[in-house]
Amino acid sequence: AAAAAAAAAASNSDYSIRNNPSSQSLPNSPSSNQKTPSPYPVDNTMVQQHYNTTNTLPLPNNNNVLTDTHNRHHNYLRISLSERCNLRCQYCMPPEGIPLSPPSHLLTNEEILRLVRVFVKNGVNKVRLTGGEPLLRKDLVELVGGISRTLREGSSGGGGTAISIPDPEEGGLVGITTNGISLSRNVRDLVQAGLTGVNISLDTLRDDRFVEITRRKGLERVLRSIRDSIDAFRDVYGDVRLGRNGEGGSRVKVNCVVMKNFNDDEMIDFVNMANETFGGDIDMRFIEWMPFNDNGWNRERFVSYKDMMERIASGSSRMRLERIGDGPNDTTKWWRAVGDSAFVDGQSCSVSENNGRSARIGFITSMSEHFCSTCNRLRITADGKIKVCLFGSNEKEVSLREILRSHGENNMEGGMEEEEALSRVIHAAVQKKTFALGGHGSPDNIAKAADNRPMTLIGG
Repeated sequence: AAAAAAAAAASNSDYSIRNNPSSQSLPNSPSSNQKTPSPYPVDNTMVQQHYNTTNTLPLPNNNNVLTDTHNRHHNYLRISLSERCNLRCQYCMPPEGIPLSPPSHLLTNEEILRLVRVFVKNGVNKVRLTGGEPLLRKDLVELVGGISRTLREGSSGGGGTAISIPDPEEGGLVGITTNGISLSRNVRDLVQAGLTGVNISLDTLRDDRFVEITRRKGLERVLRSIRDSIDAFRDVYGDVRLGRNGEGGSRVKVNCVVMKNFNDDEMIDFVNMANETFGGDIDMRFIEWMPFNDNGWNRERFVSYKDMMERIASGSSRMRLERIGDGPNDTTKWWRAVGDSAFVDGQSCSVSENNGRSARIGFITSMSEHFCSTCNRLRITADGKIKVCLFGSNEKEVSLREILRSHGENNMEGGMEEEEALSRVIHAAVQKKTFALGGHGSPDNIAKAADNRPMTLIGG
């Protein structure tokens, strides 16, 4: 009951919780003379409220801190690094942009690493960095290196020898989701630092449409970043694809949000790009358009998984999609293109075997066939709030920032007191996670409620 009360009392501005009768001060409260002041302002009243309440929450064991009431264990953490973006994609934000948090409200690299340590200790073995645009973050290479080391140390038991090359079966995966505009200049350094995968957003292969949807130029730069990413991963890992003989998924995924009467006529073009332009070295994923605040979601432009499949079938002749296996917590329904040729605008295009490999083609069906029952994801927003569901309301967000800052720089490595306080609050938040779609029940209800953030403030 105490855990439920703590998580339910989250507010839209910060994690404000009910006052507890206890007036016990914390050993390391912000007023302690033994503390090094935080480089950013700390709301002392808020911090004391945090701790007064967390002292009453049950401390779960390390096996269930991240397990919710539906018996879903969360081992995948998505961290937003920036609210800013250098594009203005229609499905993500309004054309005028959005109000941003003051820089002092955003987590520092050191705070992010302290959080990652706590989550890794409680079972997280995969981290994805998002935004906004994460490549706008300063010292990103150093941050990726720190997260990679933390994950690898966690996978080796904390004190053992870390694996030299992250293995998908062993954990230590650090991914990034980016629009690709500035990726080429950073991707080699990021891979050398420990980046194990990249998702690149690209919604059209036509210059005019790219400008229309992103309100910026840059298509050629994104296409170049896909090639440069393939080369960077191949140079480090020997192959961009996983598994024996490259039979598994790719470390480079291209994500396309499909919208009716805008880019739904380009799906065959994307399949051919994956196989022909990039030789089957990428995974191509088509995503159902999802409702977020201020992105204008409506049924008229929504394209379902079923409609996407029909669109591909009607646009091809001798090419077909063949169903392949999905992972246990996969958000994607995976297929592979097989056959001799596809017809695009009346022209025959070969579907090459590419030395035995063909691109995986995936569909993320968040709206028409959601996958909430196997969800293993938690999110940290750029301003330090844990968001347990992508579609959950702002009121269910829980701020971890104040707890981190109450401990100051003397506790950079993370002490037991901080870990315990964070674990209690994180567990309380996870217990409030609803079974599906943030408790809204349907895409239309999500859009109608309008109680979430714009996508760029969530971090995908």
